Amino acid sequence: MFRRWVASLLFVSTAAVGVSTADAQDNSQGRRIFLEKADCQYCHGWAGDGAGAGQSPGGAANLRNSQLDRATLITVIACGVPGTAMPRFDEDAYTDTRCHGLTEAELGSRIPPLPPSTTLPKRDIEAVADYLIAKVIARGPITREECFETLGGRVLSCGDYPPAR
Repeated sequence: MFRRWVASLLFVSTAAVGVSTADAQDNSQGRRIFLEKADCQYCHGWAGDGAGAGQSPGGAANLRNSQLDRATLITVIACGVPGTAMPRFDEDAYTDTRCHGLTEAELGSRIPPLPPSTTLPKRDIEAVADYLIAKVIARGPITREECFETLGGRVLSCGDYPPAR
């Protein structure tokens, strides 16, 4: 009986370690897509604070103050925001009514643009949403530790941010 209990405990512990490792990998993949592949940082900034590149259209949402849930993030990333500079990362977003119940013909000039980088498959859109939920959404001001975690330990400007409390 005791051996069966220990074996069950080891199985559950091993499974839990596997889940946390997968979550870390998912966040790493989502971060890479956010920073590099989709180049979300161009408008939203590397930390998602809305402080993108000077050449960006401006007005990007500060995701660190956002309360969006995962499903809403996926919709916004896939569909963009009609009438704004927020692009649609789903190439086929408005070929049917999957986005906001509207088609390209119905939106006309208000159709969200395609991204300047690349469109994304569903799994990449979900990975970005998972990364944002885990590391950006509702996080408040950027901390020194987050800067080092995202940009690396050799970035001198990370010292400009306050340490985590």
